[in-house]
Amino acid sequence: MEEKDVGELAMEYYLKGLGCAESILHAFNDLKIMEIPEALIKASTGFGTGFGGKGSTCGAVTGPIMAVGLKYGRLRPEESAEVAYKRAKMVVETYEQKYKTSQCAEVTKVWRERGQFATPERRKFCGSIVRYMARETEKILRGVAGS
Repeated sequence: MEEKDVGELAMEYYLKGLGCAESILHAFNDLKIMEIPEALIKASTGFGTGFGGKGSTCGAVTGPIMAVGLKYGRLRPEESAEVAYKRAKMVVETYEQKYKTSQCAEVTKVWRERGQFATPERRKFCGSIVRYMARETEKILRGVAGS
């Protein structure tokens, strides 16, 4: 049996009912791309559908930025934030280059306006975003993408 890549696994988690951020963090952890503490995955739950359903920044952006912070973040003010900032910016730019905005409400506007946000079609669309961002963020974390 062929092992899933991070994008496929993240999309699978998403289609089973987890949010974008949760799905990506779970996939990173499960595939040992990086160790994601359970508490961090739980903390990502509130980011779902753009911060608790508000439609703000997509969880497929916020979850990866949490992973960037976990890998490249700092604990003290005298430590540099430069690498974390650079890679967080790469996450946002990667998403926005493809979807023109990082706002959940804008990306899912068609379904929201029709009152069909909970439809399988919208979940499938967002699942493809989760798959894409998990794959691209893996490259960013490894320093492969545009670093």
